[in-house]
Amino acid sequence: MVASMPLAALAVRLHSFSAAPVVEPLAVAEPGPHEVLVRMRLAPINPADLNVIQGTYGRLPTLPATLGNEGVGEVIAAGPSANLAPGTLVRPLDGVGSWCSLLTAPAQRFLALPNDLPDDQAAQLTINPATAWAVLDAFGPLEPGATIAVNAALSGVGRTLIALGKARGLRVLALVRRPEAGSEALALGAAAVVLEGREASKELRGHGPIQLALNQVGGESGLSLCKALAPGGTLVTIGALSKQPLTLANGPVIFNELRIAGFWVSRWFERTPADRLAAMISELAGLVRAGDLHLPVAEIIPLAEITRALALAADPGRRGKVLLDCR
Repeated sequence: MVASMPLAALAVRLHSFSAAPVVEPLAVAEPGPHEVLVRMRLAPINPADLNVIQGTYGRLPTLPATLGNEGVGEVIAAGPSANLAPGTLVRPLDGVGSWCSLLTAPAQRFLALPNDLPDDQAAQLTINPATAWAVLDAFGPLEPGATIAVNAALSGVGRTLIALGKARGLRVLALVRRPEAGSEALALGAAAVVLEGREASKELRGHGPIQLALNQVGGESGLSLCKALAPGGTLVTIGALSKQPLTLANGPVIFNELRIAGFWVSRWFERTPADRLAAMISELAGLVRAGDLHLPVAEIIPLAEITRALALAADPGRRGKVLLDCR
C-alpha cells in the first residue's frame, strides 16, 4: 500500500511571542478515521488573536503554532468514522488554528455552521455573537421587559446583545462614547443611549432598574455600569478595551448586594452540551437571516498580506472586523 502524499497548505505561523507572524508552507495530512480535512474560507482577526501574538492571552499555544481562533471553512474530505460530511461548513474550535488554507483535525474539534449564511457573517458568528448569547444563557433567564446595559455597544458583542434583546423583549441600554454611535445603536434597536461621562450611571438608572450589565471596556466605563445596577444586579466583564483596570464602587457592591463576575466564552464552549450550542447557532443564524444582526467588515485581506491585516486590526479607528481570505 502506497502512503498518500501530504497536501500543501499556507498558514500564518507564530514562532516566538511578540515576534511578527509569518506566512509559510505547511504540510497537511489526509484525514484519519475520525478526522476531517477542511478548506478554510474566511477567518477574522479578533483581539484575542492579537493578545496571543503578544503572549498575553489567557491560553497560549505551544510554539510554533498556526494562529487564529475563529473562521469558516468547508469539509472537503472525511475519515470513515468522522461525524461531519464533506460539504459541511464548520468553525475550528480553540486550539486548532484557523489562519490557513487547509487543515486536518479530529471532527470533534469543529463546530458545524449553517450552509446558507454569507461567509463573512458565518466567519464571525461564534466568538462575539456567541459571547452575547452565552452571557444571557449563563446569567439568565431574564423575563421579557427586563433592562440590561452594555458598553462598547457597536462591537460585535454589543450589536448581538441589542439584536437578542429586541427579539426576546428585553430593554437594552447602550453606553457609548460618541453621539453618532448612539444614533446607530438606536437604529439597531437599543431602548436608550447614554454617553460615557461623569453622569452616565445616573442617566442609566433613569431608564429603570438594570438587572444585568455587560462590561467590555473596564476603567471608568465599567464603573458607570457598576453604579447603575439595581439591587441584586450582576456585572459581567468579558473584556478590557480601555486597557484600564476594572474599578468598582464599594457602596453599590455592598449595599446593593451586586454580583461581580468574569466570563470567558472559550471555557463556556468547553462546558456547554451540544444541544445548547446548536440552540445558540440556530438563534444567531436566524437573526442574521432576518437582517436583525449584521456584523460589519472593515476589509477582507489575503492571507499573504498578514502584516497589513494585523496593522488594520490593531487600529482603534477601524469600523468592522478584519477578515483574512484563506482561499
